[in-house]
Amino acid sequence: MNNHQRRGVLALGLAILLMVATSAFGQSLVDTVMSLVGTKGSSEPVDFDLPSTDDTRVRLSDYRGKKPVLLYFWAIWCPACQAVKPEVAKLRARIREEQLEILAVNVGAGDSFERVQRYQKAHPMPFKVLYDGDGAAMKAFEVRGVPLFVIVDKNGAIVYRDHQLPSDIQRFIQ
Repeated sequence: MNNHQRRGVLALGLAILLMVATSAFGQSLVDTVMSLVGTKGSSEPVDFDLPSTDDTRVRLSDYRGKKPVLLYFWAIWCPACQAVKPEVAKLRARIREEQLEILAVNVGAGDSFERVQRYQKAHPMPFKVLYDGDGAAMKAFEVRGVPLFVIVDKNGAIVYRDHQLPSDIQRFIQ
């Protein structure tokens, strides 16, 4: 067996070991890897100022120093976003608004603000729904697929980023 093959076998063994260990302790593989290597960037995220379907404007920086924020990037046309929406609603019921702000940021290409407002009226979500019409928040957070969950701690640092909710959100919002 040459060195290239040995490295491949070693990498495969490490991946299997991580999967077994994480399933045994109830953590997702992504949670484990993120805890080992850290999240992408721990600097302050770019601020945004977006319209909400309740006719207010929301700035991410308004929460800095007050409470953590879960950003839920989604689109109307996304079946996976629709499937996870009840989990996010349950999270809102479980964790008080004083402990965690949840902002659902619509990044759907082709969705108009009026369409998002109509969608929110027809399918209400128990948290603020924002519209990222020019894609500024999507670019700032490098959204490459939806749903995407980003947790910004109360100091403004990104502490979680994944396409699924964390298995233990409490450790990210303390």
